Amino acid sequence: MKNFVKAFQEKIAEIDADAQKVNIINAGVMNHGKSSLFNSLLDKNIFPEEDIRTTVTNQTEPWGENVFLIDTPGLSAEIADDAVAYEAYRRANVILFVHRIDTGELHKNGLDGLNKIKALFPDEKFFAEHFCLVLTSIDDRSDKNELQMICDKTLADIKKFCGLSGFKVFFVSNSYYKQGVEEQENFFIEESGIPELRQYLRQNFSKWRNENKIFRAARIAREKEDFISQLNREKRNVQSRIQSATERIQQRQKNFLDRLEVAVAQRREDESRWNSESRRLEGMKRELKDLRDRHDREYYSRWS
Repeated sequence: MKNFVKAFQEKIAEIDADAQKVNIINAGVMNHGKSSLFNSLLDKNIFPEEDIRTTVTNQTEPWGENVFLIDTPGLSAEIADDAVAYEAYRRANVILFVHRIDTGELHKNGLDGLNKIKALFPDEKFFAEHFCLVLTSIDDRSDKNELQMICDKTLADIKKFCGLSGFKVFFVSNSYYKQGVEEQENFFIEESGIPELRQYLRQNFSKWRNENKIFRAARIAREKEDFISQLNREKRNVQSRIQSATERIQQRQKNFLDRLEVAVAQRREDESRWNSESRRLEGMKRELKDLRDRHDREYYSRWS
């Protein structure tokens, strides 16, 4: 019981802390540029960008006052990674779903992951307002028409399989942005799409903070409901264990009483048999005495 209370208190403390924060969380399958995107937004290399599975925990980095970028493991890389990532998604003010456009349209694992993330939010409309599709590696696709075709197919699939539309879409190139910064070329920086995404995020900080105050009460109410449900389940479990223990005790008592009843009946039977044998023995003793007396009378009368 104490563990339940402690866990509930920790959840409330987490909700209170989150109410002061803006959490910007990336999502998407492994090696699609999630970490690189956050490094571009930060203008420094904080998150690892190797082409191997490097992000296995939720890595958090501040981006202004009470604003945090949270880098998550790639969806479907490992089951454990997904569990870690979903813990972060629950606390998101906005989800940046990152997809490398040079791999073509969004595949099934990405769509499945998107549906699971959507289920963590109140409804589809709310999620669409707090979701951005970020198509990366646009520099690897020079054909604008081809880029648009892939984008259109991706949007159509998201609407068909996830029921989502009306969300923000950004085209970015992390390599363009880094090149622009290194060479101090504004052309590459602007073409990278990073400034546009950065501006969109920053202009929504105030809105998301205000939402946090509203959702704090709702989140606490949900936690209370979960806590009460958990307590009720534990109450039922305790009652079930008590009932089982009571039934076992009652069964042992019954077994003991049954054995005692058998023992008492056996004792009575033994006593009855003992009494019967005792009476029989007494009768035999009397007969023996009578025979002795009769023998003595006859013997002495013969000689008198």
